[in-house]
Amino acid sequence: MYGRQTSDGYSQNSVSQNSGSQHDLASLDAIMTKMGPPSVMESSSQVPPPGQPMRSEATSGGGVPDARYETSTIRTAAPSNREGATAYAAAPPPNKPKPKAKASSTVKARPEDAIKHKPAVHPPLKKSKAIRKNAKITVTKQKVEPGRLFLRVPLEEDRDMEVGDFRVSVKLSLVDPETVERVAKKLESANKNKKNQQQIDKMNIEAPKITLANIVVVHLPTLQVVWSSEPGVNFVGGAGMLVSQSSDTPCQEHFLWHANIQTIDVINHGMSDVIIRGHLSKGIYNGELHKKSPRYALILRKHPVHSQCLNLSLQIESENNKGEANQSHFISSNTTANDVFMGFGHRLSTPNAKGMEVRVSNSSKKGKHGYASKEMQEGGAGNLVVPHFVTTNGASFFLTTSEPSVFDLRHDDWFSVRVQSSVLKGTWIAANSALEAMSIHASLQGRVKKMPMWTQRNGAMLGLSGGTFTVRRIHKALRERGCPISGVVISDWTGIKPKANRMWYNWVLERELYPNWKHLVDDLENSGINVGLYVNPCIDEIPPHLRSGRRYIFGEAEDNGYFIKDPNTKQVYNFGTESAHCGVVDMTNQDAVNWFKETIIQNEMLGRAGASFWMADTNFDAPIGAKYKCDPDGGRGLSVVNRFPQDFAKVNRDAIRDAGREGDSFFFASSGFSETAQLVATSLSDRVSNLHAKSDGGMMAALNGIINGGVSGFALGHCAVSMAVPEKLGKGISSRSRDMICRWLEMMAFTSLFRTHDGEGVVKTAYEDGFVLDQLTRWSKVYKALASYRQNLLSEASFQGWPVVRHPVLHYPTDKHFLEEGTSAFMLGTSMYVAPVMEPGVTTARVYLPPGSWGHMWTGLTRTVKTGDYFDVPAPIGEPPVFYSIHCPHMNNLVWVLQEEGVIVTKNREKKKSKMLSNPFQKKDKLRAF
Repeated sequence: MYGRQTSDGYSQNSVSQNSGSQHDLASLDAIMTKMGPPSVMESSSQVPPPGQPMRSEATSGGGVPDARYETSTIRTAAPSNREGATAYAAAPPPNKPKPKAKASSTVKARPEDAIKHKPAVHPPLKKSKAIRKNAKITVTKQKVEPGRLFLRVPLEEDRDMEVGDFRVSVKLSLVDPETVERVAKKLESANKNKKNQQQIDKMNIEAPKITLANIVVVHLPTLQVVWSSEPGVNFVGGAGMLVSQSSDTPCQEHFLWHANIQTIDVINHGMSDVIIRGHLSKGIYNGELHKKSPRYALILRKHPVHSQCLNLSLQIESENNKGEANQSHFISSNTTANDVFMGFGHRLSTPNAKGMEVRVSNSSKKGKHGYASKEMQEGGAGNLVVPHFVTTNGASFFLTTSEPSVFDLRHDDWFSVRVQSSVLKGTWIAANSALEAMSIHASLQGRVKKMPMWTQRNGAMLGLSGGTFTVRRIHKALRERGCPISGVVISDWTGIKPKANRMWYNWVLERELYPNWKHLVDDLENSGINVGLYVNPCIDEIPPHLRSGRRYIFGEAEDNGYFIKDPNTKQVYNFGTESAHCGVVDMTNQDAVNWFKETIIQNEMLGRAGASFWMADTNFDAPIGAKYKCDPDGGRGLSVVNRFPQDFAKVNRDAIRDAGREGDSFFFASSGFSETAQLVATSLSDRVSNLHAKSDGGMMAALNGIINGGVSGFALGHCAVSMAVPEKLGKGISSRSRDMICRWLEMMAFTSLFRTHDGEGVVKTAYEDGFVLDQLTRWSKVYKALASYRQNLLSEASFQGWPVVRHPVLHYPTDKHFLEEGTSAFMLGTSMYVAPVMEPGVTTARVYLPPGSWGHMWTGLTRTVKTGDYFDVPAPIGEPPVFYSIHCPHMNNLVWVLQEEGVIVTKNREKKKSKMLSNPFQKKDKLRAF
C-alpha cells in the first residue's frame, strides 16, 4: 500500500520510527560505492570530519516536518513484502541504544507545505585567486557527479502517480546477496590499511537483498520517458559555492562542498502534483547523515495550459541556517551517446551540444581578435543565451529561473542541469518531433513579432559610418548599380570618441560629423531608404570642454540616481576607465527605465534624429557584485546577469508602442534571454564576422549561432556581413578577403534580414571595392526576390514558433548524415536547401542532398534523390550550391523574377545545364556530378 489517503486528496508516505535489523548507512555506502553502472557509481562522496550526529526531523504522521527535533538515527519501516528485501536505509550504529519511537500525529499535507524560496546570497568576487588566499575556504573545481540515493520512506512496491498526462514512478529494484558479497570481497582485496579494514569489518556479507530506488517520468500518450535516474543514484542535489566574475569568465563557479547523497523522506501525491521531500548530505558518519544536511522539496506539477508539459521545481533550504546551499541541480540518465541536443540560444559551436558543458550566462566577451571566443564556440556563454534544449525525438526542457546555469552533456549515459541558486524551476516538454517541441516552447515563452514589410521587400540594410559625405558617396555608388536598399544604419551618429576608436555613448546627435543631418535623412527617405541608429544602456561622462552646446546626458542620469552603483562606494559603477567614466542605466529601476525610454529613445532618436529603426545593443556584462534598485543591499546580481539584456529589449519595445510606431518602426538586438524573442528580432553580434582567423569560427560559427538560436525560439536570427577589411594589399583588399566577404553575402541573403556593417573605427572597408559592390547588389536582388516566400516563413515564425533558417535535421530527423556527421548546409523553410561555401578559392563544392526532388537554382537541372547522396556541384563566386523543391509554387516565381533582374541569365543557364548533363557520372572518386 502507498500509505493513507488524506481528506485533501493526498496519499502520503513518511519516515516511520519503527526499528528494524538493517545495515547502517556507512556500510551500505561503502558497498554501493562499487555497485551499479561504473560511470555513475564509482565516484565517492567526501566523508565529513567527525562531528555531532545530525538531528533528524521528527516527522508527523502526514510527513510534515515538526518544529521539534531530537537526536536519532535513520531508520525505515518493517521489511518489504518482497522476499528477503529491505529498504535502502540504515539502523543505528551498533554501540548506540535505539531511541524510543515517537507517537505520530495526523497532519494534512498540502503543496503549500513545500519549502519556500529562500534567495541565496552570492558573495561578489573579482578574481578567483582571492578565494584561494583565504585559508578557511577550500575551493574545488569538482563538477556535479552522481552520488547515492537512500530511501527512507517505507515503500513496499513501485509507486506510480499520475500528474495530468504524465506518470511519475518511484521504482524499486533489488541487489542480490551474491553481488553484495562479490563487491565486499573486491573491496577487501583492494584495501589493505587498517582504516579501510575497520570499514569492511562492519559489512554484513550475508545481508538480505538491498532495495534500490529510482525515479521515472513518462508521458503516457506517447510513452516518452522525459526523466529517469539510475537505481540507487541521486536524482537531485545541491552545493555550496562562490561565484566570481573576471574579464575572461563571466560567472566562474568555485565549489566549497557538494551534497550528492539524497534521501527520500516523504512522498505526497495530490490531484495535480507530486511532492518528494528529503535531505541532501555531503557524506555519512557513523551511520548518520552529515550534521549540515539541507532539506529539499521536489515538486512535479501539471502544467496549467499544455497537457504535454510538466513543471519541475526544486527548492533547497538549510536547517537552522547551517550548510546553506546556493546551487541546485538534477541528474537524468535518460540519454544515450547518439542523442542530439540542440538549442541554448546563439551558441556558436556545432548544433549538437552532446559532449559539451554548456554555460548559460550572458557575456560580451569575444576573444583576442574581437570575434567569437573559444569558450563561445565550445558551448560557453554568449550574447544571447537560453537555458533550453530540444532533442531530435521531441523531448525538451527549459528553465524558467534567470540565474546562470550549466547543462553538463559530456557523458554518454547521463546529464545534469545545475543552477547558481537554491531554487531550480523548469518545464519538461514531451512532443512527437523537434518542431512540435519548439512550437510548444515558443507558445510558453513568447513567439516572435513580424518585422515591417519594408525590411523584406526593399532589399539590403547597410551599416555605414564616417560622416555625411561618406554615407552619401557609398549610397550613390550602390544606387548607380541598381542595388535595392531598405535601410541605412548609421552607428556613429553621436560622434567619435578620441583615442577610444568608438562612438560617444552620449545619445545626442553630433552635428559636426553629420552636418545637414535633416537633409541627409530626407534624401534617403525620398529614395525609399529608412534611417536607423545604434543605442545601448551605457552613458559616457563627457569632458567639460566638450559639453558646450551638447546635452549632458550623464549628468542627468547621475543626479537622479539612474545608474548601477558600486555597493562599497555607493557611487556610479564605472564601466569605463579611471580617466573616462562610463555608467550603465539600471534597468531594474522603473524611474530610470521611464527616463531612458522617453528622453533617449522617443525624444532624441525617434524625434530629433528622425530614426525609423535601430540596433539595441548590450555590449557589457552586468556585474554580479553591483548594487541594483531591485537589490539595494547588493550581492544578488546573479539574478540580473541574464535578465538585464531582456529588460533593455523591453524598454525599446515599450518605447515604440508608446510612440504609436508599431508596424512601422522596429529594432533588433544581439543580446537577450528566454523571453526576448517576443520583443525583438535578434542578430548575432556584429563582431562575430571574421574573415582571417579560422580558429575564431568564421562563417560556420555564425551559421551555428543562427541555427541554435532558431531552435531556442529566436526565429528571426541573422548576422551582419562585416565589410571591414582586416587584410590590405596595396591600395585594394586581398583576394582572400574579397572572396570571403562575397561568400558571407551569399549565405546571409538566405536569412531573415540581409544586413551589413562596416566595423567601428575601421579606416578602410569593402565598400571601396567595385567587385564587392557588384556582389552586394546581386545578393540584395536575390534577397528581395525571396520576399514573398519569406513572408510565409515569417508567418510560421509568428504562429508556430518555427525558425526561418533551420537545421536540416528538423525535417530529416532520421537521416544519419545530419545526426552523425553534422552539416554546413541549412534550409530556408522547407523548400530551399543552401550549402554555403566557407573557404576562399573554391570553385566546386561537395554537397550532400537529402531525399527529395531538387532543382539547381543556377542551371534549372533537376534530380530526384531517394536515399540521400553526395554530389559535386559547381560553386564559383556568385553561384553557391542552392537547391529548391520543384514542388514548391513559390520557386517558379522566384526563378522568373531573378531572370527579369538579370541575376540568372537564360543563355548561360542553358549552357551550364547542358555541360553538367554531358558527363554526370565520370568522377574519379565515384561521387556523382549534379
